[in-house]
Amino acid sequence: MTPELLLDEAATLLSRPSRSMRRCWQRGCACLTRLALEQGLCGYWNCVAPTLTRCPMRHQLLALPAFVDASTTFLARTAWHGLSRAMHHHVYELAPTHAELRSWHCDVVALLDELRRQSDSAAQEAECC
Repeated sequence: MTPELLLDEAATLLSRPSRSMRRCWQRGCACLTRLALEQGLCGYWNCVAPTLTRCPMRHQLLALPAFVDASTTFLARTAWHGLSRAMHHHVYELAPTHAELRSWHCDVVALLDELRRQSDSAAQEAECC
């Protein structure tokens, strides 16, 4: 599935979770959103620095400031860490709230748009040289 389809499915879970997922839709939504972020970042690395696609996500996030601005890096890091924390279930923690999930979803949509824009401009620069 593409990052866009994953985000669409996450948005569907946010707007109308199915009855069968009554206790786990929040983590399902977080999982789909994080997967979209990771796939979108993988697509970005394929255009800009293909060797980074084989690195763990934490390493990719550490390398990101060398390629994009600080606000994009901050958006990627905070969204990924928040979604990762939301996916790991502990009995003493509550599931993420609807507002948190909506915020992360919006952040990932904005991040993927920005990464796509920057990878397109990098590809155009490579063609010019």
